[in-house]
Parts: sequence; structure tokens; C-alpha cells
Amino acid sequence: MTGACCDDDGTGAPGDQIESMATEGETRALEATRRRTDRILAPVRIRVIGNDMNGVSFGEETVTVSFNQQGARISLTHSLLPDDVVLIMNLENGIEEEFCVVGGFQQVFGDRREWGVEAVNADSKIWGVTFTQPAEGVQPKVLIECAACKKAAQSALSSIEYDVLLSTGLISRHCDRCGEHTRWKPSEQPITAEIIASSVKSLSKGGEQRRTRRLKLVMRIRVRNAWGVADVAQTRDVSKAGLCYVSTLRYNMGDMVYITLPFADNQAPIETPAKIVWSAESSVGRFYGVCYQK
Repeated sequence: MTGACCDDDGTGAPGDQIESMATEGETRALEATRRRTDRILAPVRIRVIGNDMNGVSFGEETVTVSFNQQGARISLTHSLLPDDVVLIMNLENGIEEEFCVVGGFQQVFGDRREWGVEAVNADSKIWGVTFTQPAEGVQPKVLIECAACKKAAQSALSSIEYDVLLSTGLISRHCDRCGEHTRWKPSEQPITAEIIASSVKSLSKGGEQRRTRRLKLVMRIRVRNAWGVADVAQTRDVSKAGLCYVSTLRYNMGDMVYITLPFADNQAPIETPAKIVWSAESSVGRFYGVCYQK
């Protein structure tokens, strides 16, 4: 399979000026090869199966915009939620894999939008292409922070994560302090030795933190904000560290709320404190992701 290659923002360490001039042609060739192994712009016919933003199951045949070993950029008429897992089948070779939704890009036309998805299986052969692993230091490192707890980390991003961050200013990542997947944004905190050490520690534990599987569970909950305003809402999914619910009320990122789960009219409320860590608009209201607070 062939496809046009797309430049990335990785930069190598500066070398000797004379050596650089002597090997300029070789360097360009190596850079072109590296870019081809990083990301390929090509329409591959795929079938996507999952749940849309409203929790309704769907199946849609579409094409990739680009792909690499870590994931792909795909075009869909259905809206997705970050952290959700979808099944993608390559209709050219019949290979099917799980992908986690990283985030959305711009709306293309009508209801169609592009989405970044990351392969759950890092060794996936779904694209039928053998990728060369990028050299050490090629992936861009960005200082980002958890929008919920403000923990900062200097982290190497996959090209899919990097594209989503540039497009929307937010990506979804696991936060070991929150114990949940939360939204991360570029940070203006000064880089300290503690941040660097914490980043290395988080990277070494990345395999065990890769995904927190959520249980698709629809039930009534009571959500009360810090001013005492209460709302009876409906969950979309839950996990041991938080949940997602839909509400017609407006909450802000970082707001503290108090969840009663499950909620029944004749029960004495037992509330669990939680923090709003992300939100997304839908046709039935606004979805909110919350992380339980200890």
C-alpha cells in the first residue's frame, strides 16, 4: 500500500555543521523514510462499530484519513465520546481491532467529522503495513496538565494525540492522581525535577494504566452542586473511579458535585463527592465526565 506522507514536528539533536552539510541528502532521505513509517495519508475502507455520543449502537462504513502504528484519523457521521472503545475492521484484509477514541477534529461537512482513535493493541497488523519504530526522541514531548487535579507531566505524545491537542487543546489520558482517564491540556507550569521524575514514573507504568474499562450502565442519579441545586440525571457509563452522565443543567470544568448513586425517591441520600473533568454537547443534553474525590 502506498500513500502520501505527512510531516511531523519531531526534531533530532543538532550535529556537527560540516558533517551535516556532507550528508544533507542522506538526512533528507532518512527523514522521508521516518515520516512514511510514522503516518500514511491514504483512504482505507473500514467498518466502525460502537456507541455514539447518545449511547446508541451504530455500524458505519467509511475510510481512514491517515493512519500509523499507534492509531488513525477517521471520518464519521456519528459523534463519539473520548475514552470510548470502538471496533474497526479493515475491509480490505478482514482484520478487526479495538481502538480507543482520543478526541475529535474539525467538522468536515454536514454531520461528518474526523476523529482520532488509538489502537488498544500496540502490535496491531490491521493496516497491512510494517512500520519502523521511530528513533528515540522523535516523538514530540509536551508539558501537559490534568484539567481536574492540575498534575503536570512532560510527556511524549503519539502523532494522533499531538494532532488532537493542536486541534482542540485537549486530549484524554490516564491520571494516576485522579485514578481515572481525564482531559489534559497544555500547561504553563514551570518544569521542575519533580515533574520530570513523575513523568518517567508514569511512563514506566503506562502498560498497566493504559485503559480503564467503563461499564455501559443506564441508571438514575442525583447530582447536587456546591450551591445546593440538585438535578436527577441519567448515567451513560460508570467505572470504579468515576462516571459519565447526561444533564440539561450547565456545569463548568472543575466544578465540585455530589453524586447519589443509585438514586430512588424514597432513599436517604448517600452522597459521593466528585469533580467535573470534561463535558461534551449532544442532541439530548450535555454529557459530563466526573472523577470521584476522596
